[in-house]
Amino acid sequence: MSSFDHFPRPVLRVEGRNFYSDTKGSVVDPEKLHEHLELILPLRAFATDASKRADSSDPEEQKWGFAMMHAWAKGRALLDAPLDFIGKRERQRFTIALNIIALKLRACGLNIEPLLAWLNQLNRGVIADFAQHVAIGNLYVWSGVCAASCALLDADSDAKRYENHVWQRSVDGIRADGFIEPEIRRGARALLYHVYYLSALLTLAAFRRALGESPSRKDYIFINCLVAGLGRALYDPSPLVALSGSREQDVIPPIQLAPIMAWGTDFLNPGFLSYVSGEIPADDPLLGGDLSKTAEILAHLRRGSAAQTGMMQPAA
Repeated sequence: MSSFDHFPRPVLRVEGRNFYSDTKGSVVDPEKLHEHLELILPLRAFATDASKRADSSDPEEQKWGFAMMHAWAKGRALLDAPLDFIGKRERQRFTIALNIIALKLRACGLNIEPLLAWLNQLNRGVIADFAQHVAIGNLYVWSGVCAASCALLDADSDAKRYENHVWQRSVDGIRADGFIEPEIRRGARALLYHVYYLSALLTLAAFRRALGESPSRKDYIFINCLVAGLGRALYDPSPLVALSGSREQDVIPPIQLAPIMAWGTDFLNPGFLSYVSGEIPADDPLLGGDLSKTAEILAHLRRGSAAQTGMMQPAA
């Protein structure tokens, strides 16, 4: 009996459905959204199961999680090029999840070498999908997260170079009023898409720190501007309503604030933190499961990177 008899069949090509009914991408069509969720259900189920096993303290669960990943690596999952932008977007999201699951399995003491050729090829595909993006929106920033998490797995110099380029462009894309030009155009979802952008940027910052790359003073100034602008809009969205040409702004689901709270608190001001007063989920399969465990791994890698840098400094 082959390994494929024990695990979900690998998804070779990521497919999805555009679930917006307007050109701005601001009005969700419930029927199309249902169709989209059905198309990505096998991917989400795999990421949910594998991440829970990687997060487990049970060594047998961890080994099973690795076996799931290895089966998909041998099956060349997700490596067939997506046929449209929706497929590219979803492949990027699930590649981030797979990278983080692999990081967790390595932190458990498992040898992830058999996964690396597959994950490297998958990440190169994502970089190729987004490298030529003209608009600097949240998906472009998330492509940097994909590259940075890959660089942590295998010290890939191309991935590291790409994530650094994404970081610089993404920080520079923050306007003086704290808003992001492409996200303003999302109509009633402009506020939500600014949350997506900040989530992606702070996630990228956390992975960059684990790679030994700290934000510059300029980075802090620009990101603080984004935090201030978004914080004001969370309390009073009327300026963003006017800028986006909408009548109102969609409510922010708490889970969309999870990455911000997991590893971005040193960027957040008291006003922003006071808005985030409710229960924020700490688990998201699209970000590899338990965010607090990911934060612990990144902090450990960051300390290791800092120690290595210190050892390389010339003696006084």
